[in-house]
Amino acid sequence: MTTVFRSWRLFWSLFAAMSIAVCAGIPGVDFRSDRAVEALILRTILCALPCLIAAFLASSLVRLWPGRATRWLVSNRRYVGLAFAAGMLWHFAFVGYFFYQFGNRLNARDLTLDLIGLLFLLAMTATSFAPVRRKMPPAHWHRLHKAGIYALWFLPTFFFLDDLLRDRDLLSGAAVGLLVAALVLRIAGRVLVSRPGSVAQAG
Repeated sequence: MTTVFRSWRLFWSLFAAMSIAVCAGIPGVDFRSDRAVEALILRTILCALPCLIAAFLASSLVRLWPGRATRWLVSNRRYVGLAFAAGMLWHFAFVGYFFYQFGNRLNARDLTLDLIGLLFLLAMTATSFAPVRRKMPPAHWHRLHKAGIYALWFLPTFFFLDDLLRDRDLLSGAAVGLLVAALVLRIAGRVLVSRPGSVAQAG
């Protein structure tokens, strides 16, 4: 199975799955209702979130549980990340519609954070392709992608936590729990590598 779903075939499969999941919720949406469109925007984030978490955790999982599946994830991390970026096109499309239909209702803080996330996403996507990556010093590329993946982890964590504290929403709580657990696993993988005698995996 892992030999079939890899590289661009994996990318298109993930993007198709996200698109189907998003589009399945569209028929029931009243596009004249701001709350209904907000719920659809949330749906796009939830559909793309597994790809973000998989890319965020890939290098740590292979250190914690080295094996065929985790090595496959590391070798295909680029395509998982690109699938997340492609899936977010749905998100930005509906955010654009929301702004057009209902105006900008974000406060300065939330709008700034969204713009930072968008810039990181664009920069990481562009530099995931060899012609652009070759023009960057390797150290700069690694700094960009390390800062970017933490920024992209932080943004949904922050917004879901904000929703949880305001509305006591179960879905937001589950999302925060999943994202925090992902951070704990990532840190655990880094700690394992720093131990004397540990074997660092590529990526």
